[in-house]
Amino acid sequence: MQTKIRGIQTVSGNEIDIKANEAGAVLAAQEAAQFEDITRAGKAFHCISVTTTAAVIAIPTTAGMLSIWNSADDGGKSIIIDAVFGYAVAGGAVLYQAGMIYVVGQTRVATNGGAIVVRRNNGYGATSDSVAVCDDVPTLDAVTGVAVGWMPIGNSVTSAVISLGGLAIYERVDGRIIVPPGRALGLHVLASAVGTTWQVGAMWHEKVLTLA
Repeated sequence: MQTKIRGIQTVSGNEIDIKANEAGAVLAAQEAAQFEDITRAGKAFHCISVTTTAAVIAIPTTAGMLSIWNSADDGGKSIIIDAVFGYAVAGGAVLYQAGMIYVVGQTRVATNGGAIVVRRNNGYGATSDSVAVCDDVPTLDAVTGVAVGWMPIGNSVTSAVISLGGLAIYERVDGRIIVPPGRALGLHVLASAVGTTWQVGAMWHEKVLTLA
């Protein structure tokens, strides 16, 4: 008995034929960019810290430049981090090296009370349907903010002139960091010298996951 496989277009709902080569392998083409569909649907978001904050020169505990807390109930949406980024607004009095660091809380904690606007990546404005609550220059809770939890993310950057900003970090995460319901993510910048100030942010999408 032969079976014919057909596809359904996501927007129109129309059925279309699926083609195969002479060996029977299904022919598939990536028509859209990698994150286009989830962004188009309004399920991808970003936020950035508002206050320019000095980078730390030692591993912090509860100090952060930005925190993202997942307000969902248990069993609700997780925050899947797609990318993190930061840029130096001002440099210090000496040349320096800097890199981003992050920490993910391992247990449910209280809200960070943040008021940073969460925006959709598709350009359709600020949103109230994200589960993320973003806080500027937060004091992380003592469960999330522990020195042994902080990890580097991405490559560090090195200044070429003193006093000026302009350095930028952008690191694709592609889901390797997940913030489950009730947990928090902290971001900071670790530098080799005092005086440099930064703003940091993150991009993510949200959906219900089975977490083990």
